[in-house]
Amino acid sequence: MVRSSPSTQAATILEVVARLGGVAPGEAVYTELRKSGDISFGEFMRLLMVLELRGLVRVTTASESRFFIHLTERAIKILTTRETTEEEGS
Repeated sequence: MVRSSPSTQAATILEVVARLGGVAPGEAVYTELRKSGDISFGEFMRLLMVLELRGLVRVTTASESRFFIHLTERAIKILTTRETTEEEGS
């Protein structure tokens, strides 16, 4: 399997959560991320922590083994700007 860079994986996390409506179960996001490259669960959790520290996501727990990833307004603004820039470049 191809190994993606951490920045690409972090962007993929944001895109997956956005595609799922801005809030997504961690398991669903991890499953999608695994489809696009080789990543361990520990690496996934580390990326979530980095995204949370940067103010792009908020992670909430529903139970001991279940958590949800929420996009912040800052992440939504970045994703919206990115999509607009990509459309203008086409």
